[in-house]
Amino acid sequence: MTEFSCDNPEEHCDFHVCQLTANPRHPDIDKMFENPRYVCTNCGAKVHDARNVCRPKEL
Repeated sequence: MTEFSCDNPEEHCDFHVCQLTANPRHPDIDKMFENPRYVCTNCGAKVHDARNVCRPKEL
């Protein structure tokens, strides 16, 4: 595993932020970023639910 790889690749899906940033977002997706509680140590995205990032760290 590299420094910037996903900790849970078997669960990696289209709803991980690193996947979403490459595509246009639907307004409902923006809700994931409201009231962030976690930051991804891979890409730096801040989200409400740890399931939406590869390497979550509590804020």
